[in-house]
Amino acid sequence: MGRRQENRNRSFYQPCSLDNIDFNYISTIAMIFRILILIGGCKCYIRNALFSFLFLLSFHFTGVSYAGSFEYGPGFNAQECDAILQLNLAFLDTALDSKFEDMVEGYAIYHRTPSLGLDNRADIWIRKDSTVVITLRGTTSDRGSILQDFYCAMVPAKGVVKTAKDRSFEYVLASDDRSAVHAGFLIGFAYLGEYLTPKIRQLYNSGYRKFIIGGHSQGGALCYYFSAWLMQMKKQSVYPDIFVKTYASAAPKMGNMYFAYDYDNANLSQWSFSIVNTADPVPEMPFTTQQVDIDMNEPNPILNLMKRFDELPFLKRIMLKSAFNRMKKRAKKSSDAYQKYLGNYLGKFIHNILPELQLPEAVGSTYFVRPGVPIILAVNEKYWNYYKDGPKYFHHGIEPYRFLLREYFLHAIK
Repeated sequence: MGRRQENRNRSFYQPCSLDNIDFNYISTIAMIFRILILIGGCKCYIRNALFSFLFLLSFHFTGVSYAGSFEYGPGFNAQECDAILQLNLAFLDTALDSKFEDMVEGYAIYHRTPSLGLDNRADIWIRKDSTVVITLRGTTSDRGSILQDFYCAMVPAKGVVKTAKDRSFEYVLASDDRSAVHAGFLIGFAYLGEYLTPKIRQLYNSGYRKFIIGGHSQGGALCYYFSAWLMQMKKQSVYPDIFVKTYASAAPKMGNMYFAYDYDNANLSQWSFSIVNTADPVPEMPFTTQQVDIDMNEPNPILNLMKRFDELPFLKRIMLKSAFNRMKKRAKKSSDAYQKYLGNYLGKFIHNILPELQLPEAVGSTYFVRPGVPIILAVNEKYWNYYKDGPKYFHHGIEPYRFLLREYFLHAIK
């Protein structure tokens, strides 16, 4: 048991002592600093590249002394989850005026994306143990961001999104060809994924292997796209030894059952967590309709029941078949209406915002579920008393989630 634990720890971080540090390497860093001072008039992109390089190197060395302060590995970590929730608050500073130096101890901002697609944005943080943390912004007041939530067509989990006249983003989110995902969130993922691909590659090539994906609300839904995408690239040997952990809080449902099966199997119930406040309505969205003939495995007992009706007396057979067909048709009618108004109709508004956007052809399903191991934060009397004068929809906020996290995991949060 002890040997397995030791081997597991080695696979996530490899601490080293000062004896192992190449001080010629440090001298090189000092020399680069001197060069930076001398070339104050150089092109800004050269300076930015050098500063990025130095930033990564600085964390490479400071990670030596902090490796024991963090525990990256499988399983839910309440302290880690609370830190991710706090990092999501950084999106309130839309201009990035703050450097967030004291926001969460041990985490430093590395990069913020511009607003992309339907007002989506991501932050990249570097933790002191050389863990890369990618946080994804939730819904904003921007019209496109709100439309993204409600654009509930479902499209294949493999395909190509055309983001501009001369740019396309190819994605694989699942191995099962029956897997499908929410089209609105796919748009946000595609624009962010296209932008972040070289950043992630740079971090990986610099030696970073531990990644955490975190987000709240719409950002929580996008978490599943990013972690599924990185896990599939691990499977394809693009990033063969990457580790990906996910904390999705207040996330709406974003894929069909086959996607959830594929995603949860890849994470083996150890690497992805869906954090839910039981008073929050957003994790219950979007509306969903299950159709018996396209949203269930075959053979299934419901469809086989139709064959059993033939063995019944005439009147019973006619009555039961009629009732069954009415239920089946109404489910399809509900799904068709859903796809018409929250799919095709809203899709036209989105294409007015992003005229060059092209998505894969929609599938005929509206059976949405949410993957990940559920971490259920049930509201209690203390919660209601504390928030008795809370504003409308306050249950969906980050602070109520942090309040409940402490109610159930206070012993694990410093």
